[in-house]
Formats: sequence, C-alpha cells, structure tokens
Amino acid sequence: MTNPGDIERIATKVVPYYVVGVVDDEETELPADDEHGVSPEPEAAPVVRRPRPRWLGFVAAALGVATLVLFIIAMIVSAGGDYPTGTDLAYATIVVSISAVITAALCLIFGLQRRWAAFGLALGILANPLLVLYVFRLFGG
Repeated sequence: MTNPGDIERIATKVVPYYVVGVVDDEETELPADDEHGVSPEPEAAPVVRRPRPRWLGFVAAALGVATLVLFIIAMIVSAGGDYPTGTDLAYATIVVSISAVITAALCLIFGLQRRWAAFGLALGILANPLLVLYVFRLFGG
C-alpha cells in the first residue's frame, strides 16, 4: 500500500513536440548540437489564461431572488382579485425561474461561483408557480 505523499514525488515532465516546417527545395540548417549531442530547445512563450467570469453565479442568484419576488407579487395580486394581471405575473415568474435554473446549472457545471449558483437554483425551483401548484394538488387530494 502506498502513502498519499508518494504521489506528489512522482516525476512528471511533459516533453514538447516541435514540428519542423516543410521547405520546398532549400535545405535549412538545424540548430547546432552542444557537446553532448543534444540540440538546445527554444524558449516557450508563457501561457496566458483568461480569467473566468465571477459574476455569472451572482446573476443566477439574482434571477432566483427575482423569481421569488415575482411569485410573491403574483400571489398578492391574485389574492386581491385581479386574476388576469396575477396570471401574467405568474407567466413572467415561470420564464424568470427557467432562466435562473439554466444559468445556475451552467454555473454549477463550469464551476463559476457554485455557492451562489446553488442558491439561485434552489430559489428558481422552489418559487416556480408550476411546481408550487403541483405540490398543492398533491397534498390537497
């Protein structure tokens, strides 16, 4: 059985693979070998990685909060007797909920602000009027 520390001591080196361009009828000079018969390697350019967007998880959480707010407003408006406006607000809540779930799922898959994305996903699912209606019908009989 090996210790977990043994893995850190394994020598891992990536050997670069260089492609020499094809020249039509001219012979090119290869770099001169040093005294040990090894040609010098060209210096590699540093790899520059683009920073990952950190705001996308916050957008998912904001869409989840917007879903909850729209759902509460739709319930208050419908309870007041204005059913067409409450229905329109419920449809808007469903669209925002689907947007929150898709954005949060992408954030969770790509690892962008996962805590905020999980919060937005939970709010987007739990404040969806279709899901709430299904739960009420399930327990209502």
